[in-house]
Amino acid sequence: MLVYGSEAVLPIEVAIHTHRVAAFQTTLNNQPLREALDLLPLVRGDAYVREEVAKAHMTRFYNQ
Repeated sequence: MLVYGSEAVLPIEVAIHTHRVAAFQTTLNNQPLREALDLLPLVRGDAYVREEVAKAHMTRFYNQ
């Protein structure tokens, strides 16, 4: 979520007009993106905690 944030659309999907591209509505898409931006500090905090836990595990393993 921190890196990508949204799904990629292949160029062939745009050229062929798949259902996903045809059903896309900009107004309906913007609201979830705004909500995701509001939650970004929480997501970053969770990622930081997971990173620190992983570092602690690696340090403990290395120091054994």
